[in-house]
Amino acid sequence: MARRWHLVLVLVVVLTCYSAYRNLQHRGQSAQRLRRTYMELPEAECLHLKSLIFNSTMKKLDTSRFYKLINALQGCSWIANQTARDLRRSQFRMCCNASRTLIMTQENSAVGQTIQYDAEKRAKNITESLYKLFPETSPFTKPIRSCAVVGNGGILRNSSCGVNIDQADFVFRLNFPPLNWTQDVGTKTNLVTANPSILINKYGSLREQRKPFINMVKAYGSAFIILPAFSFGMNTEVSLRTLYSLEDFDMNNRVVFFNPQYLQNLTSYWKGIGLMFRRMSSGLMLASAAFEVCEKVTLYGFWPFSEDFEGTPIPHHYYDNVPPKRGFHSMSDEFYQYLTMHSRGALKLQLGQC
Repeated sequence: MARRWHLVLVLVVVLTCYSAYRNLQHRGQSAQRLRRTYMELPEAECLHLKSLIFNSTMKKLDTSRFYKLINALQGCSWIANQTARDLRRSQFRMCCNASRTLIMTQENSAVGQTIQYDAEKRAKNITESLYKLFPETSPFTKPIRSCAVVGNGGILRNSSCGVNIDQADFVFRLNFPPLNWTQDVGTKTNLVTANPSILINKYGSLREQRKPFINMVKAYGSAFIILPAFSFGMNTEVSLRTLYSLEDFDMNNRVVFFNPQYLQNLTSYWKGIGLMFRRMSSGLMLASAAFEVCEKVTLYGFWPFSEDFEGTPIPHHYYDNVPPKRGFHSMSDEFYQYLTMHSRGALKLQLGQC
């Protein structure tokens, strides 16, 4: 009997080692395919690929052709184009002025003023107590040299982009993403959005035990937490409760609120150039703001598709596979805007491994 169990144990060890060997071999083959993808293409071919992007829309390209186009584009060196950047930046500044109006401040509001909500017909008067919750001035009045805007797309898995992200001077993140995947997503966070639905559904609107929420927030250090408190009526109370909870637990975070006028202006800008959506995604809000307040912007994890550009299935988020609410955002159309800006050299869209 002992000899039989010894043979079983040996067989298990052999199979485990073989499985590990096959896994390493598969990873090596994947890396080799990726290196082939990144072989530098001639300038003329890159210009042709970019012209296809400029003269197409997502609706005119079937999935297979689109993936092939993105795959081929990885072989083109990204070159910053200051002229293209300055042109788009001036457009954002004329419409929206994120450096001064992205968030509600005492500088851009006043006691007695009426706040018009941006997503529904609702208004709120700024009382003295509410006014005191706003920071005196915007933290974005001085330009930031380099920014990373980190989306939560499954494309980030096995990307090894963590070091690159953490090297940015300012890192924006979306909706309290877990930072366990350090190698792929880094740990540095300067500002993170908080979707009120997360606070309502996962943390009981912070009405009862708040310790789980506080423990989660600790992962983001002293980052700003920005909420759309004045977009929908149901957002206001839970947004204020978030601010009070962090104060009660003596956290170093500063809770700030999106300025609904900024969001209205930004919505008008994007719809004015043909982008149609029911509501902007948090990613589009932050990418737009970063483009205005940062000298150099790199987007990570902005890939809304269920396969990578080689056709391999990937989860919706790098940390889970929960799909978004259908019909609320226009993620693929937003992505096309990022892609054209990348192709013009206005910002960098990181899709492959870093």
